[in-house]
Amino acid sequence: MASYSAIITNASDYVKTGLIDHWKRWIVLVILSIIQIITINIVPLVSGYLVRVYANPDDIAPEIDEYGKLFIDGWKMNIVTILYLIPAFIVAIAFGAIGVISALAGLFSEGKITHLAGLMVGSIGIILAFLVFLLITLIMNMAYVHFSRSGRILDAFSIGAITRQISDGIGWGGYIIMWIIVWILMTALFLIVSGLAMIPIIGWLALIVLTPLWSVFIAKINSNIYDNRP
Repeated sequence: MASYSAIITNASDYVKTGLIDHWKRWIVLVILSIIQIITINIVPLVSGYLVRVYANPDDIAPEIDEYGKLFIDGWKMNIVTILYLIPAFIVAIAFGAIGVISALAGLFSEGKITHLAGLMVGSIGIILAFLVFLLITLIMNMAYVHFSRSGRILDAFSIGAITRQISDGIGWGGYIIMWIIVWILMTALFLIVSGLAMIPIIGWLALIVLTPLWSVFIAKINSNIYDNRP
């Protein structure tokens, strides 16, 4: 199994050689990011580029060209995201609602046992909502890579093939640990950008400039996890 440090190092090198060293490509991605934000993801050219990153398992960042194809691939990614998140939100809201109602029922009940039971059921419901949402999100990340490799959007919903890819590769335990590390890195980056945001203009500039780098970094990590290689 590929080591966590090797996966992160490879993704970092990928961003450095593919974007930072090729700074013109980086600038283009920044401009495309601004367009995608302004259009509220209606012109998802950066998402299309991420599909291109997912589709190519080698360590050479792809060129930014064929904008029509980037647009189409970006919308494929949008559709996959929406179709995954709708059931994720429904299940999370259902479990969460059961949890909140049970917790409130327990809170306002007169009997001590009923009170504790309500709070316990409520807590379990909220925890289950979070776990279901987390599981669907983890599968969705690999679904991006899976459909990008074949070019067929329906392959994003081949749940059996995707889960086997995880189980036979890095493994679910390794996958979850990898994403815990990513979340720690994300939190550190958020704190840094938040600190810079206290300085007028600089904070927003840092966010706009760093977002493409982070997006490609995460895409390459997902690709490495999918292939179980650094």
